[in-house]
Amino acid sequence: MELKQWRCFVTLAEIGNIRRAASLLAISQPALSVRVQRLEEALGFALFDRQARGVRLTEQGARLLPHARRLLSRAAETDEAARAIGRGAFDRLEIGVTPIAALSFFPDAMRAFSAAHPGVVLALTEGLSDELEEAVAHRRLDLAVVHPPSSRDDLVVREVARDHFVAVMPAGHPLAGAGRIAAADLRQQTLVGVRRDIGPVVFDRIAAYLARAGITTQVNQCASSSISLVGLVAAGAGIGLVVESLACIARPDIRFVALSDDPPSLGYAMCHRPDLPAELQGAFMQAFHAPKAGAGVRPEL
Repeated sequence: MELKQWRCFVTLAEIGNIRRAASLLAISQPALSVRVQRLEEALGFALFDRQARGVRLTEQGARLLPHARRLLSRAAETDEAARAIGRGAFDRLEIGVTPIAALSFFPDAMRAFSAAHPGVVLALTEGLSDELEEAVAHRRLDLAVVHPPSSRDDLVVREVARDHFVAVMPAGHPLAGAGRIAAADLRQQTLVGVRRDIGPVVFDRIAAYLARAGITTQVNQCASSSISLVGLVAAGAGIGLVVESLACIARPDIRFVALSDDPPSLGYAMCHRPDLPAELQGAFMQAFHAPKAGAGVRPEL
């Protein structure tokens, strides 16, 4: 099925007369009839009832019409966006990012994008994954970096990297000098974590990891983000699990220790509407797979 067939269908449905519709489309009447017939053959049902004075939509044709209009509208938006890119017309893009991603591979990715597109201003908005997805869906953001999985079926969510978890603890803790520790080593330790209502993906993955070692997730103090969790640890509140890229937070009073037994990981995904121009999708995917400064981040190829 081709766009020109859909365009013929919508035009004929709106005008109701083959001669006038063909004139508007600047094609012959036989060409219009053939395109509509081929579309009907591909769909497997009739779109119009042919009458002496014109055509009338069938019930199935009437139900399909709004979807066809949306298809043509999206195609027109994509064409215009592509032309705008060719003219260098995209001078500002609204980008969303989660707090963890903002300290992970995201700065390197945006540096790579800006180097390739120096005339484009990137306006950043920080938020939780569900908030950012909502903003993308309602066109307040052009795209966002979120943590999968996503429950939305109206957006494209493509994983671009993963980050493994490590333990963060006070520098004076007995385990701080270990090269690696296992989940079982945390069994008798005081644990701190991020509240589940704020970070359900992170909370559940850490809980599942600890459960494999027979540890019930009972945190003594909760933080509102992984970054504030590091602050709790620095204050001596206990041990937490955070993504490895947060080791960029250099404080003399904390230590980051690797986990040895198949540690959990957190994904990073590019989230955008289906009509985001392919040129922009490709430009950002290329930037996301540029060399990363964060040692813990692994690109998804």
